[in-house]
Amino acid sequence: MKKLVLAVIMASAFGTAVANEQEADSVNYGDPTASFSTLGVSASKDTTQLNGMMGLGSNIFQVDLGFDNKSGDVNYRGRYFHVTDGLGYSVDVLGDKNSTTALAGAIYKFQVTDNIMLFPMGSVGYTKSKDSISSVKSESALGQVGLYGMYGFDAGHWIYANPKATYHAQSKEWLPQVEIGGGYMLFNNASIGAKVEYTGESSKKGLSVKEDTVGWLQANYYF
Repeated sequence: MKKLVLAVIMASAFGTAVANEQEADSVNYGDPTASFSTLGVSASKDTTQLNGMMGLGSNIFQVDLGFDNKSGDVNYRGRYFHVTDGLGYSVDVLGDKNSTTALAGAIYKFQVTDNIMLFPMGSVGYTKSKDSISSVKSESALGQVGLYGMYGFDAGHWIYANPKATYHAQSKEWLPQVEIGGGYMLFNNASIGAKVEYTGESSKKGLSVKEDTVGWLQANYYF
């Protein structure tokens, strides 16, 4: 009897392990609501960034550290994300030596087909900054809306587009942005990718932003 009970327990444990492995293998790493853990590096012409994320079930923690390739100045982003049944809530803090921005928002996953997913998102927050030359300070409430759309290939690769707009209350202006990119799975636990980020121009008081387009290369290891 004891041997039978032991055999049942071992079979159950083995079945659970196989199910967990299959579930992990089915994760598409381009899904912004998926829970997984990764270490990676991203590089543009001017910036090198270290990326880390730890998924603990429905709780996800993310830290990005960027380094200016010329000056060595550091920028950062810390994020806590909670997701259940496609609905996610997040809190972000990001900035550099001259600015700090905090955002709280939500995202929802619509599974259009087995391969196509849409994620409407919205957030509110606040930003404080100081001009590095004139030392003029500015503060403003923020509102942001966007849509993340992705196509996940059966082999695990993905492509995506993420247009969004941020409302700057002080200058009463919307700042448009769009990010387009994708990832290619080299192995079950490693990928390479690329993305292009575009930011529109603003010259109003409190929101002096130049039009800019930045290309990035990425590599990630998943565990």
